[in-house]
Amino acid sequence: MPRFILQTMKITVRMLGLFFLLGHLGYKIYGNVEAVHSIKKLGGLVLGVAQDNAELEVDLHLGAGEKADEALAHVARLQNVVSIHLGGTRVTDAGLVHLKNLRGLRRLHLEKTAVSDMGLMNIRGLVKLEYLNLYGTKISDKSVEHMKGLKGLRHLYLWQTNVTDEGVKQLEQALPLLQVERGADLTKIAQPLPPVKRMDLKWIVAGETMPPKSVYGTNISVLFENKSKKNIKLFWVSYEGDPKLYGEIAAGRTRDQNTYGSNTWLVCDEKEKPFGYFITGQKDARALIPSGI
Repeated sequence: MPRFILQTMKITVRMLGLFFLLGHLGYKIYGNVEAVHSIKKLGGLVLGVAQDNAELEVDLHLGAGEKADEALAHVARLQNVVSIHLGGTRVTDAGLVHLKNLRGLRRLHLEKTAVSDMGLMNIRGLVKLEYLNLYGTKISDKSVEHMKGLKGLRHLYLWQTNVTDEGVKQLEQALPLLQVERGADLTKIAQPLPPVKRMDLKWIVAGETMPPKSVYGTNISVLFENKSKKNIKLFWVSYEGDPKLYGEIAAGRTRDQNTYGSNTWLVCDEKEKPFGYFITGQKDARALIPSGI
């Protein structure tokens, strides 16, 4: 059989497999299916908000942080994107140009990124935006003009930015329903605040069956503490049910992991034999890997 026919057949099989996978997950992808595949290859996730509509959420902060700009170029090819999480990624001002035409976007996480006033110009037309997190970015009062026209904006996070009191005042006058969060004024705190106690997650011993696949929930963090004398590998069980290696935790060491509520995290030995797993709740938590594994 000619080589070009074989190659065509392989491509067709791959595309059919991708369509089957998307259908199996309940995704209703409008736009470019290849874009979804490209985002996943870069470490990102494309999730359906609900089974009864076509809205999509895109998460790039868990696995695509290093290639956020490249991933955004593919996100721009999708329709019905309502939420994008870029917090803590290496997205740049140049990458934010891909947001311009995502007119249905309602939630945007840009916290702890290097974006500046120049990059934020690209959100001026996102009039359906309701939530915008700019905590720990380089923006200043220059960005106030970019945000004044966002009539749907209700929640704005400006802690540790260069936006002044006057800039916030202008925003509040232009957007009366807006709630601006600027964090605590540390100069007015007489005593340091006590650390927030994390709840302990239940350790579930691994059985013969695969741990349950993750379910999308609220953004949280989990502090993994390896109390054993063994080095372990930490796997996230994806929304498809596939284990994905996220890192290793040496004996006696810890790892603070960004994740979501109702996600499954699998603990294995260095040969990837499962010891047990945790299922997260909807709040920040601690996961104690027992000493007796």
